[in-house]
Amino acid sequence: MLGIGGTKPVAGRSEDVVACPVAKAYAFIGEGFFNNYPRWCPQVVELQELSPPPVREGSLGRQVTRDRGIDSESTFQVAAFAPASVFEIEGLSEPFRSSYAFHAESEGSTRIVFTFELKELDLVMRPFQKLIRTALQEGADQTVENIKRLLESGAPA
Repeated sequence: MLGIGGTKPVAGRSEDVVACPVAKAYAFIGEGFFNNYPRWCPQVVELQELSPPPVREGSLGRQVTRDRGIDSESTFQVAAFAPASVFEIEGLSEPFRSSYAFHAESEGSTRIVFTFELKELDLVMRPFQKLIRTALQEGADQTVENIKRLLESGAPA
């Protein structure tokens, strides 16, 4: 990436309360990440766990995503793995971060806060920063909606 004169990260953030206990939500998203990620993120067309299970901080992965017919490959690592609290992946080959925070609400429900962040933009993409931010926000909203639907429909971890 051409990082002339750094830029602020561009991010999308969304949250919702899910009728599901924190432990179950974390098991689905964090512990079951390599099995379940393509279920809530349909852009993921290929996902590979590069480290031996179980998922933990430092685990490595590779993904291929397809957006508007264009495939993009990236490697990432689990940057934070704190059961019932936070699960985060961080790009190694591309500068991104995806974070899932978990907060117990009323009995049996969880507030999930999802953030997707591009840590920097290519110089040629900077004029489109506002459009990219809008797309990231729409993607974050869709991600949380998909997770909520899966968890509330009783999807197995």
